[in-house]
Amino acid sequence: MRPVPRAAGVITSLVARRGRSDRINVCIGGTKAFDLAAMVIEQAGLHVGDVVSEQAQADLLTEDLPYRARDRALRLLASRDHSRGEVEGRLGAAGFTPEVIADTIAWLSGLGYLDDRRFATRYCAEKQKQGWGPRRIKTELLRKGVERRLVDEAVTGENEGFDAGEGLQAATALARRRFGAQMRRDPTGAGRKLAGFLARRGYDWDTVAAVTRILAAEAGSDAETDDADVPGDR
Repeated sequence: MRPVPRAAGVITSLVARRGRSDRINVCIGGTKAFDLAAMVIEQAGLHVGDVVSEQAQADLLTEDLPYRARDRALRLLASRDHSRGEVEGRLGAAGFTPEVIADTIAWLSGLGYLDDRRFATRYCAEKQKQGWGPRRIKTELLRKGVERRLVDEAVTGENEGFDAGEGLQAATALARRRFGAQMRRDPTGAGRKLAGFLARRGYDWDTVAAVTRILAAEAGSDAETDDADVPGDR
């Protein structure tokens, strides 16, 4: 939430926030009023003993908005990588203006902290390992505001994102854990459930069919092995 100006008064102290030399606590009349970027303090030439009106405070807080937005965005990116659309959405929800948001996005991109191509590639590889299919990955990346061109690059593997062979392996491993035993007992019923399960996770029908064939073949091999182990009449 953006701080609000206090009644006009005298600046009684300018002290760096604990652990943050880039942010300065501004005390007016002996009470903390708000904090500002050190750069804003320097540019405004503020000193202890200066009298600041409400309008002057409002102007200072406006000047501080880009720095406040950058700070919020950096804290967001510190937890994990985000898409440009996600950062824009979070800053917008925090009340920052479109101009401040655009400035922040440009600043982050210039430093390499925000890169939708990198984000899409990493997201695709991560979700593939979790058993997501390309269709679901595409849907989620588009929902996060990533350009379709970059989504297609990542999911088709043009940018080393989605690996078709690895995707089939992940889908097979996932299906094997969920339906391997059932496939041996009831191939038809297990096949129907398996198809719906993989489709909901975003796999296309070619992949579903391939996984079904693999599990059916494995179930058949297991059944033959079991039969061979049972003593019969000779």
